[in-house]
Amino acid sequence: KVLADIVSLVRFALHQESELRPFHDQVNERFAQWLMQQEKNGRKFTDEQRLWLEAIRDHIASSLAIQVDDFDYVPFAQRGGLGKATQVFGAQLAGLLSELNEALAA
Repeated sequence: KVLADIVSLVRFALHQESELRPFHDQVNERFAQWLMQQEKNGRKFTDEQRLWLEAIRDHIASSLAIQVDDFDYVPFAQRGGLGKATQVFGAQLAGLLSELNEALAA
């Protein structure tokens, strides 16, 4: 979390952001916008998928990105890890992770 907030501080100092806000808040806002855009595009997520997406969001907020290897650790491992995530999202998982990294950590 500290590293993520340092990124916010640097972006503010470099005038890439007009307001100094915790990185976690920025990620939450971007996630809400991303979800709305997905729904506008007709993409629906199940309740289970949304729980996973929220965990991915929180991971990105604290670690700046998510990789497949991260599913070996808490909280993902407690939910069944990569195997369960693949079951929940199917072939979309890799593309979804890439999309979320880009949309949330921009």
